[in-house]
Amino acid sequence: MTQKQICNILEIVRWTCIIAGFNLAYFLGQNPAQQLHIIMPWVVIPLAGLTGIESVWLGKAASELSGYGYNPAYQRQSGLNNIAVAITAIIVSLSGWGTYAEAAVLMILLIFLTLSACNHAYSAIKDKNYTLKNLLRPIMTALLLAFTVPFIIRAL
Repeated sequence: MTQKQICNILEIVRWTCIIAGFNLAYFLGQNPAQQLHIIMPWVVIPLAGLTGIESVWLGKAASELSGYGYNPAYQRQSGLNNIAVAITAIIVSLSGWGTYAEAAVLMILLIFLTLSACNHAYSAIKDKNYTLKNLLRPIMTALLLAFTVPFIIRAL
């Protein structure tokens, strides 16, 4: 299996986990705070954690799929930041720090993804980077925001 194939599988796993998290929240969460408690790790850990793993260990293939140049030091640093966010989500979730901590961790990820989506859109327009992954980032981020922000608002 090639590294690009592994990256594509990780992309499917990320979104499968997110969909599973929203379904679990709808069916198991008895109130908005419980729903957010379920959603936060199911969104943050796959998105930040798997993206971090991809950046650190599969950086060259990931950058090619995004249509970006490969910079191993930068990708490693960015990947480690994503892994740190995922570890924080695990700690917050398991430690029971509460709704505000869970919302804060989720907001950090959503803000990063929104800025990243803007960067991908800019790359598509300015650099004519029309790779599928680059074009889908703004669309998928908008969908994620549309589904996630109402949970945060209701929980707070």
